[in-house]
Amino acid sequence: MTILSNFDFHCHTKASDGGFTPSEIVERAYQRGLNYLAITDHDLVAGVAEAMATAAHYNELLAQGSEQAPEENYVYANAQINKVENGILERSAQERLLTIIPGIEFSTTWRNEQIHIVGLFIDIENKELNELTAHKKELRLARAIAMGRKLEALGFERPYERCVEQAQAGANITRGNYARLIYQDGKANSIDEAFHKYLRRGQKAYVPNDWGPISEVVAAIKSAGGIAVLAHPRRYKISNFRLRTLIEEFISCGGEAMEVASCQQKPNDKLYLAELCQRYNLLASLGSDFHNEGLFRNLGQNLDLPENLPVVWSAPCAQRFGLNQDIKQRLIHITYQKSLSAE
Repeated sequence: MTILSNFDFHCHTKASDGGFTPSEIVERAYQRGLNYLAITDHDLVAGVAEAMATAAHYNELLAQGSEQAPEENYVYANAQINKVENGILERSAQERLLTIIPGIEFSTTWRNEQIHIVGLFIDIENKELNELTAHKKELRLARAIAMGRKLEALGFERPYERCVEQAQAGANITRGNYARLIYQDGKANSIDEAFHKYLRRGQKAYVPNDWGPISEVVAAIKSAGGIAVLAHPRRYKISNFRLRTLIEEFISCGGEAMEVASCQQKPNDKLYLAELCQRYNLLASLGSDFHNEGLFRNLGQNLDLPENLPVVWSAPCAQRFGLNQDIKQRLIHITYQKSLSAE
């Protein structure tokens, strides 16, 4: 069974390593029935303005009742709707409006581990934030060129240049861009396999980097009026003890929230993260980390938060975007027959 949420606070566009432009991501969000979507590209905010402008345009079309207004498109022919929580299936145009949350996903280094920190509800014009993104861009450029040279030595043709051509102008080129290129060239059966075969630590095209401390990015996020969120905590190859140590140090730096719900997540992992949220008085966030088309990761997919958790949109900074603790997730429970593709 799939549960579709109208909130998603973690996704990527072609401004970094996503496969869709900001406008295309927004169009997809309307199709998926989202009401709140955060654009959180790697170490930059270049895709946020376009996403916000596109959403404003489509919201106006919805308000006007225009035939060009976006439509929802997630109830496929092989779908059975089991129930809808906190809402109804067929909604008015007003109920389908989309709010874009300005965000970012920073890379940091903690005890030799790369840890991602998401910033939500940020001012993308903030001076301190943009100074840090400029510095991160220099680091990413040097690393991207170095990875490109390694892949070229392994027989790939113009890997860095081709990644730049496929991405949005000014994009940060990451391992995600290279993984997609490796897959496109037929050197891996999937993007995940491309990561494991070429780009993970210890593999031939891996290039290490020191992304800077957690405290640095949390300070920039807070300077920009936002809230710092520890991203996808169960993806790090660390023990539960080290995860708790990470959370404690994250909090000491000013971190206030943690992603609890994500796609492709074991139920026990979600429950454990919910327990940690309660233990450490963190706000619970959610995010698909959507990059590209795929069966098991999509906007809003399986992002239902456990009940009785304080949610990240209850933070004071979320009020600027019309959010508060009383707003509930609309959750659609869908079962797909196996005879057809569910996505």
